Parts: sequence; structure tokens; C-alpha cells
Amino acid sequence: MSEQPPGNAPFIPPPPPSTGNPMYPPDVLAAKAAAAASDAKNALIFSIIGLFCFGFIFGFLGFRKANEAIETIDLYQVAPEKRAMATVAKFLGIFDIVGWIIALVLRFVT
Repeated sequence: MSEQPPGNAPFIPPPPPSTGNPMYPPDVLAAKAAAAASDAKNALIFSIIGLFCFGFIFGFLGFRKANEAIETIDLYQVAPEKRAMATVAKFLGIFDIVGWIIALVLRFVT
């Protein structure tokens, strides 16, 4: 008794939900995802370099790039796997700046 009544089509499941914000075309979302991934990677590089030299400058650059990446990820809902990298870069950028300020204060105090 697996016959279907006439006029009823077989069940076809709906397509999976698309990633990204549906308000933007796929090519824009792909470009924004690439930009967010690049910003997150550059932010992490700047923040790591800032741990060893010019902490204030590279920490600030890393912090700014990480913010840009996180804003792009949130606004366009793309590249969620790069959010952790951007968050780590943001934390390291703050650590670079604070470490540089502490080192500067200790240099003048002693």
C-alpha cells in the first residue's frame, strides 16, 4: 500500500540553509569572507610580532585588524571559523599595549 494518491508529488526535502547573510549576493559574501580571513590572519601576525618588538605599534595594528575582522564576521555572517583567531589576536594586541605601558612605567620609575 505504498501507492501515492494521484496529484501528490513525492516528497523533496528543502535545500539546506545558505551560509551568510541572505541580504547580500554570494559573490559579495565570498569577498567579505576572504577579507575577514585575511584581516584575522594579519591581526594575529601583528600581535605576535608585538610580543617581541614594538609592542605598542604592532599591538595597536593587531587590535585594529582584529576588530575589523570581527565586525565583518558579525555584519555579513561569514567565516565564523576565523572569529576565534581574531579574538586571540585582539587579546594579544591588548596584552602588547598593556605590556609596553608597564615596561615604559618601570623604565622611568627605576
